[in-house]
Amino acid sequence: MPTAEWMKQYEAVREILDADVKLERYFTEKVIGRKEVDILDLGPVHFPTGKIVVCDPMVTLDDAVPYLQTIPAGSYTLKLCVVPSKAYGDRYACAKLEVSGRETVRYELAVTGEERLEGEFKEGDYFGFGVDAGMACIADFATKEAYLAFLEEKTKQDSDFDLYGDLLEELLKKNAAEHPKYQGEWGDWLKWEVPGANAEVALFASGWGDGYYPTYFGYDSEGEVSGIYIQFIDIERTYTEENEA
Repeated sequence: MPTAEWMKQYEAVREILDADVKLERYFTEKVIGRKEVDILDLGPVHFPTGKIVVCDPMVTLDDAVPYLQTIPAGSYTLKLCVVPSKAYGDRYACAKLEVSGRETVRYELAVTGEERLEGEFKEGDYFGFGVDAGMACIADFATKEAYLAFLEEKTKQDSDFDLYGDLLEELLKKNAAEHPKYQGEWGDWLKWEVPGANAEVALFASGWGDGYYPTYFGYDSEGEVSGIYIQFIDIERTYTEENEA
């Protein structure tokens, strides 16, 4: 749990760290800035406790820290906003977990209570999670704990067990073959249920790949969580006439 001093510092900068992009537009409009966008509906993902972790599934799932913000336990639809491109490959600009379906009026930066809040902040600043293997994931904290137990058992059987090479690589390729839209042959998204967890890790390609990305909890006008947004690409700022990446 964060200290009282940390919470005091956080309250002082909380609204400054709100997203400066209305991310719900990515899921309701057909064109953002200069680019057409489309939606991939990945279906429901189960969250048995509502304590959320977002991280690189290949690198940091074992020690991911849950956010202070939570959602009610349950199953929620996960969607990806895609920027299609034949020249540069289809890119996932944002992931959204639909929690209530109500209109989002505020996007609050997700925090764990471990961030360093000294110094000055300005609009657009954020804390986020690092990606070193080109993919991100969202999961319940209980799923993460089940993954740790699964990993411990696997490494007892094989000390060289590799999550991607020995398991997820083939599952990603199989999923891409079954659901090829906006996926390469090696796979760009997957819902994987950890054995015995009764909950899933939903993983997906992270925008342009490795980097540092923010997560935001969307709130409705009554202060209830309406959705969770993981932003990879600021579409209007990235895709310009001078930089048609």
